[in-house]
Amino acid sequence: MSKNDKVTFWSDDGSLYHLFLDSELIEMIKHIQKNEKLKNEGEVITHLIRNYVKKDIPQLDQLEHDISQTSFDGNRYPPSRVIADALKFDGTVQFQKLEKILASTKSENVIKKLPQHKIYGLSGAAMIHRFHTKILPVKFSLMCLSKMIVDTDNPWISLTELKTYTLNSAKIFIKKFNSSPIHGKFKVNTGFPIDEPDMVSGSEDNYLSYARSSRRFTEQFVGRKLQKHETVQIAGAIHEMGLIKAKTLTFNEEEKTGGSRDTRFGKIYVTLSENGKEFVSYKNDLIDFVYNSEKSKPDSIFSQQEREFYFKKILPEYKFENDFVRRLMEDEQIDHTKDIKKKFKKQFLEFCNSEFPTYIIFPNCKHCNADNYKIKIPSIDLQDDIVKMYSNTIMNRLIEFDVFTKKRKSKSGPYTRMENVDFINH
Repeated sequence: MSKNDKVTFWSDDGSLYHLFLDSELIEMIKHIQKNEKLKNEGEVITHLIRNYVKKDIPQLDQLEHDISQTSFDGNRYPPSRVIADALKFDGTVQFQKLEKILASTKSENVIKKLPQHKIYGLSGAAMIHRFHTKILPVKFSLMCLSKMIVDTDNPWISLTELKTYTLNSAKIFIKKFNSSPIHGKFKVNTGFPIDEPDMVSGSEDNYLSYARSSRRFTEQFVGRKLQKHETVQIAGAIHEMGLIKAKTLTFNEEEKTGGSRDTRFGKIYVTLSENGKEFVSYKNDLIDFVYNSEKSKPDSIFSQQEREFYFKKILPEYKFENDFVRRLMEDEQIDHTKDIKKKFKKQFLEFCNSEFPTYIIFPNCKHCNADNYKIKIPSIDLQDDIVKMYSNTIMNRLIEFDVFTKKRKSKSGPYTRMENVDFINH
């Protein structure tokens, strides 16, 4: 390609441009396109321009951009009728209709779930991700998906639309919870988006925190497309926990849609898995109370059925955390968080060195007359901040499920094991 080769770019609804770029720039564009998994060279140019403009706009003006990135995976699609009706989510699901719709679900072209260390590295291996701090946002997200399935009479829902619907619904749920008579009894807000700041008194930092909180909720709990993989992959709590199935459109499915902008090949669709359907079916008194469908105040965040489901169906998906929790359960009381961190560090290092052994190879050993020999070395250098974050979030989830308790004003323990939790180890 000569130095003055011409390249043509255009968008679906924009203008045609003829650009003369030298070969070095063209190679850079192609390299970016390949690495970022973009559709064509035009998308590279578009992304670069948007990122350049983004540097110069005020922080408050960027709020809309941050929230839009929460709701959409790369491209902006027109909202559907269901998204427009998001405010009608009332915390209930018509389970009979849901069952009927899901009965016809076909699991073709399903995206295979990645192991945790493939997503988060070795420090997150075989554990619930540290940003998936609580399980109530997981339950809530599944209820939103179920509601969308029923309302659309379609088992497969666009991940993009689910994120928008769930985000809008979560904001309403948190407002209702914060104004309810039980808001001081339970710690529910963790994991959910924070309240929108006041338009008059809210600072720039408050608005940015609000936008980031919204994005964190949708990407960490509802789901996000992973860009740095050869094939389309998905992360997020409800997929990593095996509670949903995800797929992309096949060529034939795309042809049937007429190739509209919001159904391009590679867009992710999700539906409930068998485990997800079971978890949704269990009644949650707290959510029902917040939406005024229950008159009596709940005694706990989760019902006994939900607790048993978590420990028998979700936690076993994470080999290390499952074993670690059961070892914690051997103690009736844990005096201090430092004891939990000490147990965690010792057991996780043992786990990593066993499951992910690492060796140094020394070729042509003169002393043992071998062609080569190897020495096993530690597979991970576990930093203190990682130990603190993971051990704390594991214990916080156990408190969420009423397995351990501690005094509300105590930050570091002691932690006391609750009664009637024998089912966990059976």
